[in-house]
Amino acid sequence: MRILIILMVMFGVVSCVKEDPKPTTDPKPIITYPHTSDTTIQTIPTLVGTTWVMTGIRIGGIGNPSTISDTLKFVTNKIYHYNQDTINYSLYYTGGGFNLTMNGTPWGNLSGTIFMNNLVNGEIMGLKFVDITTGSSNNVNYYVWMSKIH
Repeated sequence: MRILIILMVMFGVVSCVKEDPKPTTDPKPIITYPHTSDTTIQTIPTLVGTTWVMTGIRIGGIGNPSTISDTLKFVTNKIYHYNQDTINYSLYYTGGGFNLTMNGTPWGNLSGTIFMNNLVNGEIMGLKFVDITTGSSNNVNYYVWMSKIH
């Protein structure tokens, strides 16, 4: 009897056939996502050819801004004149606005987020900037007021 059970188990094991998996008749479509590339830079507003006046700056979060009258003329998409000095700047899309970095200001390399309405209306009213100068441990916030004049 024991031999009969062993033979039946062996027969069952030997008679098992492994099936080769086959792909389904309709493969699932490949999902693609939009690719962001350098060409999206062309959809970003430009400051080229515009002139702005920095009319005020507040250092820290309390108090009235100091009145200033510094001229910023944006010559190319990377170079601007801060008063008479030729310096680099950058403007790029960040998802919720545009990062504007103005290098070479009297307060350091100031970087902050501005918005489309600032560019369209030509007014920046107390938006926060920080000094990103290499090696700077300055963690003071600077609030900037600027108006487009050209």
